[in-house]
Amino acid sequence: MNVYTEIDRLPPFKIANYITHPRKMSYKAWLYSPVSDCESDWVFNDGSYYTHEDFLHEFYEKLMNIIHKCGYDIEDEKQFKNEFATFVYRLSRESE
Repeated sequence: MNVYTEIDRLPPFKIANYITHPRKMSYKAWLYSPVSDCESDWVFNDGSYYTHEDFLHEFYEKLMNIIHKCGYDIEDEKQFKNEFATFVYRLSRESE
């Protein structure tokens, strides 16, 4: 018998290939630093940089809309948001 048929939620997601990059930059410094790719920095029309904070906020809002649209709810949204941000931070690469 499958254990998960007895409860009304999915098992925790496990990432088999969870590779974190070495961190030199603190979370706070990373959060306010500009998002960049191999070719350039991302810039708003007013000339200000698109930061990791902007990215996290936009991505989180879209993710929550999808979750709620599908009829799901997050018990502790503050904890979820913190874990989401930490997850992205650990997977991101710092500029070299």
